Amino acid sequence: MTESVGVAEAERASAPPRGTASTAVTLATQICRFDDVLGAAAADRLLEEGCHALMDEVRGRGAGAEAMVPPTWRCADQADRFPALTAVVTRLAPMVMTMLGVPVVDPRVSFGFAMHNELPLDARREEPPVRDSAGPAPDPGPSDSYRISFVYHLHRRPRGFTGGQTRIYDTTVREGHPGIAESFRDVQPDHDSLVFFPSDAWYQVRPVASPSAKLLDSRFAFHGRLSASAR
Repeated sequence: MTESVGVAEAERASAPPRGTASTAVTLATQICRFDDVLGAAAADRLLEEGCHALMDEVRGRGAGAEAMVPPTWRCADQADRFPALTAVVTRLAPMVMTMLGVPVVDPRVSFGFAMHNELPLDARREEPPVRDSAGPAPDPGPSDSYRISFVYHLHRRPRGFTGGQTRIYDTTVREGHPGIAESFRDVQPDHDSLVFFPSDAWYQVRPVASPSAKLLDSRFAFHGRLSASAR
């Protein structure tokens, strides 16, 4: 497994926060990326299992055995179904917390499976940036909230799409209120790669172009969080 740590706009990584006359400051978002997380064979099996989970959910919503999967789909929490991914995230968590400077007490791992393919011409749009800390974690306790987010990327080899980067934005703070900065970092959706970042950072999935439009040529990912458990 290889690892790297970076900030958005790497050429400015050592620069101090930028201020303006209106007291706005831009804070670079720290990220931590790991490549070759599970190994090629295990990652391929996880992709196959994830596709089965996706189809089970599509059919479970009454679409029937001949269900057509829409261009984008997000499954519900899948942490119990994929213990191998839960285990590797749990093992990396202490290192990630140190690298990002975000402590998480008794971290809980949760994640769902997501698929992105090319949208029809009349429906193409850019997903708005979101941040996971905008809402509480499932079944929250007194101290239960999202602290660290992660995206584990998967795709068939050779890759059947272009685009699909995970764009992670810097944060501006103006008069005490956070906002989305103009600067960002695009993380390539490489097979068997895992990126962590603070849950208060905004991020989005960039549009996907897939000539075949086939399910297996989609961008796949597990989108997850580390939340602090209630004591």
